[in-house]
Amino acid sequence: MNNVNHTNRMVKNKRLLKYSDRYNALKAELHAIGFVCQGSVQTRQIACGTASCRCHQDPKDRHGPYHYWTRKQRGKTVGLKLTEEEFPIYRQWIQNNRRLERILREMRNVSARALAFTTGKRAP
Repeated sequence: MNNVNHTNRMVKNKRLLKYSDRYNALKAELHAIGFVCQGSVQTRQIACGTASCRCHQDPKDRHGPYHYWTRKQRGKTVGLKLTEEEFPIYRQWIQNNRRLERILREMRNVSARALAFTTGKRAP
């Protein structure tokens, strides 16, 4: 009987160690993330307001490219026109933010599984 309890504890400890290892790997990934920025960037070709301009005759002749950063602010979408130099910076920081969010979701998931395993109860 004592061997069974010892074996059960070893199996439980191995599983918790697996959760702990994954969680620590995720924490290490966080250290590699640089600056973050919420929102998205996009590039547009735009037709101007002059009806006789070439951009109204052929969509391939539209003006641009113009780069924009958009995000939600107080429930509304707001945007900012970016320069060619700013565009890659915003794009990288937005990618960093998405990676951060993915890592946080996974950390929460691993934590929930470890908690459920440890307590025998699942979160509602």
